[in-house]
Amino acid sequence: MAQKNQDEIDLFLVIDKLKQGYYKLLASFYKIVQFIIRHWIVLLILIVGGYFIGYFLQKSAPPKREAKLIVQNNFNSSSYVYEAVKLLNVKYQQGDKTFLKKNGFDSEATEIGEITIEPIVNIMDLLEMHEANDRNLDSYIANIEVDEDLLVSEAFYPEYSYHRITVKTSGNNRAILNKILDYLNSNDLLNKIQTVAVNETIKRVERNDKSIENIDAIFDEYAGKNSKETNPSQVYVKTQENNNLHQLIDKKQELIEENKELKQELLKYDNVVTLINHPELYRTSSVLDNKKLFLPIILVFLYVLFFIIRNIYLKGKEYSESKQA
Repeated sequence: MAQKNQDEIDLFLVIDKLKQGYYKLLASFYKIVQFIIRHWIVLLILIVGGYFIGYFLQKSAPPKREAKLIVQNNFNSSSYVYEAVKLLNVKYQQGDKTFLKKNGFDSEATEIGEITIEPIVNIMDLLEMHEANDRNLDSYIANIEVDEDLLVSEAFYPEYSYHRITVKTSGNNRAILNKILDYLNSNDLLNKIQTVAVNETIKRVERNDKSIENIDAIFDEYAGKNSKETNPSQVYVKTQENNNLHQLIDKKQELIEENKELKQELLKYDNVVTLINHPELYRTSSVLDNKKLFLPIILVFLYVLFFIIRNIYLKGKEYSESKQA
């Protein structure tokens, strides 16, 4: 019986607390309404004035724009490209006019707000760079689910085919994108490596073509196409055994596929950093950029905050004086 009475008392206490909370909520709502009624003229001026001030500020400010460049870093240049992008970003933040002018940028105007680069992660790029029995391969796969940041670590930058350069600017001059590419392609050593790599790739294609011709010649000889005694109305096939013919067929197919890939890569070897996509500068915005909405809210908030602080101060003063008395 005593336990039942105790439960009833606890329930009544909970109900009483809920009622007190409800009445406090009503009182707070009443105070807010009364505050708005007493200060509605000032609040209206702040809202309307903030809207028009924000409108003119937003209209006069240049719109923020952004472009994303998809690039391929050739000739093992990824480490250089990443450092070059970081350096360019730092120099713009520091306003280093000498560096900017030296590398073809406008030293008087801020053409770039921020520039960053990141790899376009493709696990197949990692797998292709390592043999199937490579012990490191197991560690890569084991860490994919555990730590996704591992895939975008600097150690793997050179192994990804494509990378994304994000350029943020307040202008609408697409020429800045060309300036960035020219800057990244201005390394003299990498340009010399480019010349050597292109020549070697061309020679490799030519050697592969010659090997394909030799394989075709072997099959022509084996089929008797070069025999002068061949009767045109008959198909002549030599009876000698050659157990390596299937290997020659596989080798020929391998050379054809390799040449296809090499010729495709040659199309992208025109620069150290080759642009893959056709980037455009597009406008970006955030809540903070909408000054017509943001500024009135800030002004009203500051006005209300003033009265809250004032009320806290008066209560503190009243409490302090009552204690002294």
